[in-house]
Amino acid sequence: MENNNSNNNKPKLYHGRRPVTRREFLASGAIPMMSYMIPSALMTTFAKAGIAQAQELCKIGEASKFPPIVNINANGGWWVAGNNIFLTEGRELLPSYGRNGLGSAANLVSQIVKTGHFKNQPPFYSGSGFLAGVQSGLVNGAASAALAKTNFVSMPLQSQNDSDTNKLAPFYLLQKAGLSGKILPNLGRTDNGIGVSNASAFGMSPAPLIVNNVDNIVNALGVGDRLAQLNQVQKTNMFKASQNLSFAQSRKLASLTGGSLLDRLLGQANADNTKLVENPAGLDLDPIMNAAFSAVWGLNANTTKNSEDYINASLIYNAINGNCGAVGIEVGGCDYHGSTLAATIIKDTEIGTLTGKILQSFAAMGSPGFIMINTDGSVGAPPSDIPGTDPTADRGDSSGIYMMYYDPTDVVQAPDSQVGHMKSDPEAEAADDKFLVGGNSEIATAAVFANFLAASGKMNLWSAIPETSRTFDSLQLEKILKFHGKAG
Repeated sequence: MENNNSNNNKPKLYHGRRPVTRREFLASGAIPMMSYMIPSALMTTFAKAGIAQAQELCKIGEASKFPPIVNINANGGWWVAGNNIFLTEGRELLPSYGRNGLGSAANLVSQIVKTGHFKNQPPFYSGSGFLAGVQSGLVNGAASAALAKTNFVSMPLQSQNDSDTNKLAPFYLLQKAGLSGKILPNLGRTDNGIGVSNASAFGMSPAPLIVNNVDNIVNALGVGDRLAQLNQVQKTNMFKASQNLSFAQSRKLASLTGGSLLDRLLGQANADNTKLVENPAGLDLDPIMNAAFSAVWGLNANTTKNSEDYINASLIYNAINGNCGAVGIEVGGCDYHGSTLAATIIKDTEIGTLTGKILQSFAAMGSPGFIMINTDGSVGAPPSDIPGTDPTADRGDSSGIYMMYYDPTDVVQAPDSQVGHMKSDPEAEAADDKFLVGGNSEIATAAVFANFLAASGKMNLWSAIPETSRTFDSLQLEKILKFHGKAG
């Protein structure tokens, strides 16, 4: 008897079970078909929103047990050697810091401040705008309490002036170590595939989500979890709705991100599905919901969501909560040589104030946290014996990196507040580029990464990463590791 069931003669899209993995969906042709169905503008939006990333679509799991890390890039070469005072190999003052705007050692010595700020008492110039900023705060006592449990370590470094080619972005190494968010990738402010205006050290990490408004985070987070809540009929209706959109509708939807896009598509598919696109339970996204954290940044119901404080607070809040990976923040306007010292101090105070708010945020949330501040070059001044002269030119040979680690348990120690040193030549007033990290930005970034692992109690990961394990041997690690006290 002839079998009239023509379905038996059709090729099967899967064998034995329905496709589950991405590989199986690709083999079945389902994913390419959906890509064809959805207008290109929408596919671009899905990709930008992070929906296409496997990290986004996977079930929310426990975040990697790393403290949050924030990379601040002071774009343009800020007065990094005029705030913290870089020392010699023997941890003594240079005879003169005149080319760096701090005058002779004889005149500078009375203007060095070592107490009343960071736990390990690094030397700062008393006129430092950065120090003034980091000691300020909107909550009474918050700054001093945070600094009392924060160790500071600097690293003299020669870097290229006014260049985004310095390999100072640490995100690839952090990814290799396993740092990731529960549902979001890294967060950044600069849309260049990295998140800050630096080249990536050792390799490229996945592009961050660029945040210019807290709604970028709210709209992007939880999309995968929302999709998982839809049944097959609802998913089919959603894709049919996208297929039937006009060109004008497609263009309008292309301006949306993540959750907003999904909300609109579901509204097109079935107005009764609105309850399915509410924010997934357990995702704490908006800092305004935490009173103690909001107080640090001065946020209230009237604060605009695209203000600098609200944006940066949102980045830090989601990093602390584990929603995202690492955070990159760009501070522009640091190529200020040729202006007055007063203008220099204003910008340095801005960098210090931002740093202080981040440290106070860690304290408010009871979370450890690491900050890396880097820059492209630095500024210099005409030789003078008087501390505090106007910067007049770029001076990349006295650039550097700042590292800070807040430890709520107060276990981590950093008795030596400097990696590397200045040249022994009294006329140079420059970072020693013959030392391990003094002349190579990428190697210096590896040193920052090593100190982050040490502060986090995860030095066991160092040897498992080929790029870093061959950068320093065990004896060299002893010279660059400054944060101690955590096992691992």
